[in-house]
Amino acid sequence: MSSRTIFSIVQNLVFLVIISLFFLALAGYLFRHELNYCEMTYMFENPTYHRIAMPEDVQIRFRRYALYSYCEGVRCEAHERNHFSGSPVLFIVGNADSYRQVRSLGSVAYRMGDKQKQLDFFSIDFNEELSALFGGVLEQQTQFVAHAIRQILSLYKTKQTIILVGNSIGGLLSRAVFTLPSNLFDPNTVRLIITQATPHQAPVIHSDSYVMNFYSRVNQYWKDEWNNSLQHIILVSLAGGDRDHLVRSDLCSLNGLTDESRSIDVLTSAVPHVWTSTDHRCIVWCRQLVLTTTRALLEITQGKNQNSEEIMKILKKHFLPTIDYNLGLNATLISNKNPITVTESILSIRRKDDNDYLIPLKDSKYHTTIIHSTNARIYLKNDEKITDISNTLLPIPPTYGNRKMIRFDRRNLDESVKQYDSILIRLENQKSQFDVYQTDNTEEIVDLSTFGSHTLSLKQIGYKKLVFPTLAHLWQVYNVYLKSDNQQIPLIHFHVPWSNEDLYNLVTLRNPSSPSSTLPKSLHRQMRLKLHRLPTTISSNQYPSLELFLDPKSSYTLEIHYSFIDILAQLIRYYIFLLPTFLFTVLCVSYSMQVIDTRLRTYQTILAWQIHIPIAIIITLLYKMIILLFPTADFVVNIHSNGYYFFLLPFILYLVAMSLWAMISFIVDYLIFDISRSLLHPGVLFLHYEMSHQPVYLRIIQWIILSMPLLSTFVFSGSNGHITLFLIALLHVMWRGTLNQRVKEILTTLLLFHSLLVCLNLTGFIVHVKSIFVQGLLPLYIIMSDPSLFSAICCTGAFYLRFLFDRTQSRSIQTMKSILFNNNRLFLISLALISQIFSVYFLCLPVDEKGLCGGLYRSIGVLLLLERFE
Repeated sequence: MSSRTIFSIVQNLVFLVIISLFFLALAGYLFRHELNYCEMTYMFENPTYHRIAMPEDVQIRFRRYALYSYCEGVRCEAHERNHFSGSPVLFIVGNADSYRQVRSLGSVAYRMGDKQKQLDFFSIDFNEELSALFGGVLEQQTQFVAHAIRQILSLYKTKQTIILVGNSIGGLLSRAVFTLPSNLFDPNTVRLIITQATPHQAPVIHSDSYVMNFYSRVNQYWKDEWNNSLQHIILVSLAGGDRDHLVRSDLCSLNGLTDESRSIDVLTSAVPHVWTSTDHRCIVWCRQLVLTTTRALLEITQGKNQNSEEIMKILKKHFLPTIDYNLGLNATLISNKNPITVTESILSIRRKDDNDYLIPLKDSKYHTTIIHSTNARIYLKNDEKITDISNTLLPIPPTYGNRKMIRFDRRNLDESVKQYDSILIRLENQKSQFDVYQTDNTEEIVDLSTFGSHTLSLKQIGYKKLVFPTLAHLWQVYNVYLKSDNQQIPLIHFHVPWSNEDLYNLVTLRNPSSPSSTLPKSLHRQMRLKLHRLPTTISSNQYPSLELFLDPKSSYTLEIHYSFIDILAQLIRYYIFLLPTFLFTVLCVSYSMQVIDTRLRTYQTILAWQIHIPIAIIITLLYKMIILLFPTADFVVNIHSNGYYFFLLPFILYLVAMSLWAMISFIVDYLIFDISRSLLHPGVLFLHYEMSHQPVYLRIIQWIILSMPLLSTFVFSGSNGHITLFLIALLHVMWRGTLNQRVKEILTTLLLFHSLLVCLNLTGFIVHVKSIFVQGLLPLYIIMSDPSLFSAICCTGAFYLRFLFDRTQSRSIQTMKSILFNNNRLFLISLALISQIFSVYFLCLPVDEKGLCGGLYRSIGVLLLLERFE
């Protein structure tokens, strides 16, 4: 066996391994996550959606959109008369979502509200447009939101402000409405915005420049105006966490856009009484989250003349795992016995007795005291004052257990607590219980490497806190296993301080067969240590931590093991959006080899490591060089300072793109086209022979085919133009590739390129088809902005240049063709590198820029093809 054969086998094995790891990572990303612990919300009466009439000029201009009010039962009669007496809440739907999603919040609010104060829920129908993937609709949707707000407020007899609840991209629209001029929108009509799984920082997929420009304009406005024209606004951002595969939690961050004085940024797994991750859909209907949101909204709207500070206190109480000691109440205690002073490190009381328990706050040998209580009263006291803080305690799992917690760190006490000398605990009834954990050594540092594991033996320990200073990368994932002979499952708490992220291992759900009761046994969540966001700065007390609340009479073994599949899944979660640009680059390099040697199949060009690997190294160095030369540029801050970049990232993505094209080209070339051509060959020869004797019909067919790209682009949309070019390229491959064996391989590469363009521009076609049913058969660029129009024009122009250059005898044209042929590899590889520069700048090359490069690429390819074979 020759060395060349061995090298080829090694190459194929490497591709096979990379492809296997890619699909393993994809499967881990999609399926290896915690179970859905969200309970479903139900409507107990028939949900009704009453369409609100808009002004005639607005209805004509935005005929695709509509405004609805939600109601149930007897309230529907008032809604039909456009009579509203509650507090208005506008639900703004997200990408391809239905306005009917408002029913979860609307139904629960209808039952929780009282006769004096209700929440009136409204929802906007955006015709289920792909607003997160197609930027051409964002401006129109924003303007319709402004008109909807004005129309809603006109339905009330008294002056009102409106609350905005935005799901997914709807949350961005709720912020974008403030950028409109004052004649369209009055900023003072909105005081509170709650967003659900909204990518505030950047779009999930940088699909086109319209999306990117929209984000840039909105975010820049909020940065500049947060403490000016927006100083009355309160913003809450809820991120779904691990189960949300569509919007990463880091994109939901408000870092740099607002400050903590009037905004809350939290994962749903940390929200009290929710304590679970939500996927992108169920964040709308998750009963635990809907209840929490509704309680907060009702408490805010039922208050009188509340300022921003008071509203923030309410929102923090419901959405953040924090304790406000200032909410404590003055109390008077009467007792016939002296309280029992707690000196033990661990104390558990499970029954009511006549004793009070006293824990010294001062002059104690312990640094930290943690109290878990159920139906017990907690007081702070000194010689002059007693304050009841029972209602300020932080709820902890399991849900529906009425279990609460409070922590006192004597080295860092809250200012309002320093005046007190001790903590007093009083049991109220037979169900009252509490646990006290006191320690003088609050934490143990555990160093975890990416592929490392750790084992701890815990004997007769009631409380243990582990901190992980080396858990600082997005791709690090570890599974936690706690083994013991004790059948009772202890409480485990994972906390990430900089992202308001908490994860507990205990979950209690309602019994599906009896909703008024809970399941008899708490569910046990698999604990995984991983990050969803990286910090901007880390201090010594800001490391991720793991707390264990154990039975001191039992022995435990704690094992922390890295999870290889979950590491791969994290790479997919955070970096797959960069892949399209590398797919484009690999195709450019492969095509540059085919124009030199047309015998090469696309699959064989992928095997040319002597060319691909140096280019991958150059791209890797290019990324690093840009980061070093422009450290303060916005695109460098996005990809580097936020922790997403590591040195080998471009090289790995290039190898993945090579492997994917190797698999696709092998299937297309060897399994599909070869078989299809062998079956079609007799028919193609016969048809070609017959048509050659009918020049008139042949010319008519040619003119029809020539006109199709132009007509589909300007009569329909840019996406239709790309699809038409793809179909013509497919016909070209099957027809000309069958007749002329010398060019069939290079035509296959051109077809793959068109396939990539169609995939990247397909959303415009879908949006246009939906709009046809509402606004008739009009070109998309007349109805709205068409991001794919320019790229389609470029590619269509290249399509026509093929025929123009074929028939012209101009010396300048012939000279241009000769220059292109002699420098084809330089042009194509330069184009590949240019696409990577765009990629660094945008984090992902937008579709219309891809189309521009694609038009140039196709132009060069066709010209070189003509120079060699025509």
